[in-house]
Parts: sequence; structure tokens; C-alpha cells
Amino acid sequence: MAGIITQSLEGNIKYTFSLLDKFVEVCPEDLWAQKFGGWPVWQQVYHALTALDFFIRPLDAPEETPPFGEKEAGLDTSAANAVGKAQLKAYAQKMYQQVNAYIADLDDAALAQSHTGLAARLDMPATHANALCLIAAHTLYHLGS
Repeated sequence: MAGIITQSLEGNIKYTFSLLDKFVEVCPEDLWAQKFGGWPVWQQVYHALTALDFFIRPLDAPEETPPFGEKEAGLDTSAANAVGKAQLKAYAQKMYQQVNAYIADLDDAALAQSHTGLAARLDMPATHANALCLIAAHTLYHLGS
């Protein structure tokens, strides 16, 4: 059962996801494909969503294949065509479900435990608390870019 700290962090992540959803909803169509912060708006959202797998994936689990291009997800290239809002909203719901399942398996004691998958990918120590903080921080960073 989740403790008060886990519930608090979960609340912050749900709020972050609600901000992302609202951002996608209200972003004018004529801005959706324009570059801000070096990348098209839609691609910033896509990157933030694909990064959720990076933050929660266990050590030996296969990487989720980004549905709209790996290079676009990694911000290695600027996409020629924008992915539509409806497609990104559907992908967001899938990723939110995965994050919610990850959080459901945590309790306050687990927050201080090593997240070996994230630690290996970052090449530095990382806990489950780090993963939850990075989910919110990284998502909000790309919404503000």
C-alpha cells in the first residue's frame, strides 16, 4: 500500500500529466508544428512521453519502441511532418497507464531503493524517488521549452 510520500509524488505526476493534456488541447494548430526551444512543439511533447519508458523501465525489460520514430523521440532529428494531437493523446494515455502501474508497485520504503534500470541507463545511482521526480521535471521542462 502506498504511503503518504508515494501518494504525494503520485499526485504531482498526475498533475503534470493533466498539464500536458491541457497543453496539447489548447495549443493552436498553427503552432503545433512550429519550433520552440529548438524543436517543433509536437516533438517536444512526443519526446517527453517517450522518456517515460526510460524513467520507469526495469533493468532487463525491452525498450518500448517509439511509435512515431526513434530519432524524432530522441530529438536526434527534426521531423518533416507533425504527428497529430489525437495520435499523441492516445499514446499519452498508454504511457500514463504504464507510469500508473509503476507507481502502484511502490510504497514509501521502495522510494529509497535503487532503481537499477534507471541507474544503468543514467550510468549513476538512481532510486525510485529519482524516477518519479524526473518524470515530473522532464515533462514540465519540455512543456516550457
